Amino acid sequence: MDILIAEDDENSRLMLSAALESRGHAVRTAADGRAALELAKAQPPDLIVSDILMPELDGYGLCRAVRAHPQLAAIPFAFYTATFTDRRDEELAYRLGADRFLVKPCEIGALVAELEALGSRGPQRPVVGDADALYAERLRDKLDKKISELEAERTRLRDFAEAAADWFWETDAERTIVYTSDGAWPLRGLSLNALFAMRRPGPQRHDDIALLTQEFRPFRDIVIDWRQQDGGVRIMALSGRPWRDASGQIAGYRGSARDVSRQVKAEEDLRALNHELDERVRSRTSSLRAAFEELESFSYSVSHDLRGPLRAIHGFASVLESEMTRPDVSGLGKASFDALSRILRAALRMEHLVDDLLELSRVTRMPLQRQPVDLSALAQEIADTLRASDPRRDCTFVIQPGMLVAGDVGLLRIALDNLLRNAWKFSSPVPHGSIEVGAEGRGQQAVIYIRDNGVGFDMAHADKLFNPFIRLHREGEFEGTGIGLALVQRIIRRHNGRVWARAEPGKGATFCFTLGESDAELPPIAA
Repeated sequence: MDILIAEDDENSRLMLSAALESRGHAVRTAADGRAALELAKAQPPDLIVSDILMPELDGYGLCRAVRAHPQLAAIPFAFYTATFTDRRDEELAYRLGADRFLVKPCEIGALVAELEALGSRGPQRPVVGDADALYAERLRDKLDKKISELEAERTRLRDFAEAAADWFWETDAERTIVYTSDGAWPLRGLSLNALFAMRRPGPQRHDDIALLTQEFRPFRDIVIDWRQQDGGVRIMALSGRPWRDASGQIAGYRGSARDVSRQVKAEEDLRALNHELDERVRSRTSSLRAAFEELESFSYSVSHDLRGPLRAIHGFASVLESEMTRPDVSGLGKASFDALSRILRAALRMEHLVDDLLELSRVTRMPLQRQPVDLSALAQEIADTLRASDPRRDCTFVIQPGMLVAGDVGLLRIALDNLLRNAWKFSSPVPHGSIEVGAEGRGQQAVIYIRDNGVGFDMAHADKLFNPFIRLHREGEFEGTGIGLALVQRIIRRHNGRVWARAEPGKGATFCFTLGESDAELPPIAA
């Protein structure tokens, strides 16, 4: 069966075509009544299925034209509609000569069965009736209903527009504002070019405003300083886009104007506050840097100047001790001689403290030069030195190969030397010492660790671990001045990294550190 479908909705047209073609029918389609009529005249179909609401020629008009045409009058005709569903619409359809009046949506199987049953009846005589008056009445009712719907929509949109904080405007083809929402009446009669001449100073996303409007390109948030009649200034953000008339020609702009005075004022206040804060930070940073440099210089000077008197004390005390130990010299008792020995030990310890303070100051002051550093090789050199210092010591070093980082080789050598010497020192009471150097993770964010099986320490005091001159063990139990870990922390911080420790009394300690990112291109640290 050859079936002609007149339907302006593409989805409905495709669905119905597919259902009929699957049953073996030949299907032709048209998107409006006039095109369907031309197809029918060119080749009369066995059945016509039509929507009612269509452009050019509606379904009622198509049905009337078919029934009036001598070659088409007897073709079965069915309406399939979702808009005209009233009883009077159905009555008009049958008066015009339709054979079926089906309402959307209809189950597709039942719809196809109805259409096949209708088509199989063969030619039928048209139904004759006075349909003109009813047709005019139904069109008038539909027109009145559509006008009411459009008026309601217009009222709704107007209410939305008037309730909105934005103003709305429209220009003619000459870019002159000819219509505005009620609150924006002062804009009427102004041109967009006149408004853009009030453009607020400063960078905005649109540079060439004249070219923009000349080419009728859309724009958004062009900020202007709009001077009002009372002398006040309102900061407005204009947005617009071209609109076209019924012929498709650009007829002007339509857009909005939003008052952004508070927003801009808040942004300016924030920028001013940020600038003031930046200036304060720069000033205080400069003051702190000057104070820090002055303190470092003072610390260095004091430490440096103390070395001379301390060496003199130690030197003269040593000479005196040598003289007093000669067999032919007597005069000091045992208590006095013990006091002299204490002076020597105290002077020597003070020299070591001064040397460590100078080293701490030097580490802080010396420039940092990043370069590829092989931590594995550095650790091996330090381990060899420690072994050579006490060959009889039973201590095993396990050093992970291939640990490459970016950093200052001199500073990292000092940090690694202090950490390994600590591990060597605090594992000395253990019969079989073990020190491990390795890395967890990859790249510059890898965690470098130095682990020993020594005496460890109580983590309750870990917050004091990196403070200068702080020692977590009893005086005299282990040698040292308490500067080494402070040195390590300063070096790691200068590399934008961090250092921490994990330990337990009697079960050893693990010191970990990271180094910050650098520009050096290095292979990843071996896991």
